[in-house]
Amino acid sequence: MRGIGKANFKLTYKNKLIIIFVLVAFLPSFLMQYVTYMNSTQAMKAKINEQVNYNLIQTNKSLDAVLTEYEDTLYQLIINDDVVKSTPKLLHGSDFDQLVASDVLQQIFAGYSNSKKGIRRITYFDNNGNVLVSYDKTTGSSWSQERDGTPFLLIMKLNDMRQNPLITVTEKAKTDGGEAYYIFHIARKLFGISSGQLERMGYIVMDLDESVLSEACTVSLPNAPTSGISSANFLMDASGNLISFPEKEKIGASFFSLLDAEHSDVSPLPEQAAVMGQPSIMNYYPNEKTGWTIVNVTSEAKMFSEMYAMQKITIWTGLAMLSVSILLIVYFSGLLTKSIRTIVSAMQQTEHGNLNVKLDDTSGDEMSIIASSYNKMMATINELMERTKQAVQKQKESDIRSLEAQINPHFLYNTLDSINWMAIEKEEHEISRMLKGLALILRYSVSSSNQMVPLARELEWLEQYLFLQKTRFSDSFQYYVHMQPGLQQAPMYKLLLQPFVENSILHGFAGRKSGSELHIRFWTEDESSLCVEIEDNGCGMDEAVVRSILLAEARDAAEASSGIGIRNVIERLQLYYGERAHCRIESVRGRGTRVNLIMPLCREGNS
Repeated sequence: MRGIGKANFKLTYKNKLIIIFVLVAFLPSFLMQYVTYMNSTQAMKAKINEQVNYNLIQTNKSLDAVLTEYEDTLYQLIINDDVVKSTPKLLHGSDFDQLVASDVLQQIFAGYSNSKKGIRRITYFDNNGNVLVSYDKTTGSSWSQERDGTPFLLIMKLNDMRQNPLITVTEKAKTDGGEAYYIFHIARKLFGISSGQLERMGYIVMDLDESVLSEACTVSLPNAPTSGISSANFLMDASGNLISFPEKEKIGASFFSLLDAEHSDVSPLPEQAAVMGQPSIMNYYPNEKTGWTIVNVTSEAKMFSEMYAMQKITIWTGLAMLSVSILLIVYFSGLLTKSIRTIVSAMQQTEHGNLNVKLDDTSGDEMSIIASSYNKMMATINELMERTKQAVQKQKESDIRSLEAQINPHFLYNTLDSINWMAIEKEEHEISRMLKGLALILRYSVSSSNQMVPLARELEWLEQYLFLQKTRFSDSFQYYVHMQPGLQQAPMYKLLLQPFVENSILHGFAGRKSGSELHIRFWTEDESSLCVEIEDNGCGMDEAVVRSILLAEARDAAEASSGIGIRNVIERLQLYYGERAHCRIESVRGRGTRVNLIMPLCREGNS
């Protein structure tokens, strides 16, 4: 498994150079760009937070100033001489006095309502919360229980207070036409002199538009780089409910309902969260006067939009430079590794048997030294191989001569010729024919024994050999030769078939008087191989005997004699043809033996 894994991840020298160049050239730049981006982002966040905090401080001052201004207006109202004189009459005077006092207060309230923007209505309640005088600047109508709700909660809060004014949270109200609007209240207790004693005369409530709060929260930062930054201020009370918000319909809702699910419950106020689906940074500032909290929400997307745009430009520019640089790196890496590829190509050709490859060693660099050494090595190898080839050829010839040249042929020729003349003189013509055949066999066997002959000549010799064996065994077997047309002149080495034919006759047909058949077949395969099959219907052999013959491990004399001849043929085939020749023996006890020889088919013009 380890070897397979390594093979799957092999890199060429050129690819390694490219990777190293890319890492060395661009990795530091990317790291520096990343560090610069992170530092600039943090610096911008810090700068924005500093500006936002300044904004919140200014907003808090503005809110205090606005509320104080309206508190002063309300205070001026309750100390107005006409108000001080009219309130006792309205509470304790006759009906006429009450009517006059009510008209006076109505006019005073109208004057104060129109004197300042944002005052929507001024209402005078008695100690029981009943409306005595009310003036609405927009409609001129008075306080309505059905429209504006009960003032009891407001009165109860005022009773708990001393002389300080009461500032309430924003609430929703409706006009007579059903149109909704948002107001908040500033209220004070009203005191006066009645029967020579200080008496609480009731309460005066000033209704102010929510726009007073939203305008007070909108403060521009002097010299602040806020272009392109979406930032908003709003107010929430101690319970987290919205008092003033840019989207008016959300006033009164919980601040936490605007946040993402992670911060959607009452928890420590988050510094970062998604507000209405937009990632935002939040800052808070408490207003001591009211107990409210001023909240600033700054959109991250708007805050960093210019930086993101610059970052995109940098990224695309970097990618373009990377692409051009990679092309240059690939080009120059190819030039650097060209010599290596040339050497590798030469080695691959050498691996496939081409030993005549020469490399150019004139470049003058280190690769030329390797090329020169390679050329010298190949010259030495060619010389050694030529010497080895000659030595092997001589060894082959020596081995073949030692295998085949077993007897002195001249002695045999002369002796057989003398016996033949004696047989002719005694008119023993059958004996004479046998002697002529034997002489022909011997002469063919020992003359140029390691040469190639046409297949027809080899068959002529084989016919003589079979004639002698058939005569010797009293015609106890029949033989048949089958040849594919056109193979008569096909060359083959001499005496390759005789040991197999002899093995079939001597061992396969042993003890049989008739019915034995020997078939010898010749054909071509793919016009490149000569196939020879020698098949008999003799007694056959066990698989162990076949294996022992092929491996030269015969255990008795009979097997040894046949095995040596067959091993000689196999060795000769290997000497002649190498791995291109094959010998296969198949035998079944009681059914016969089949021998297949396959060797290269050499035709005219081929070696």
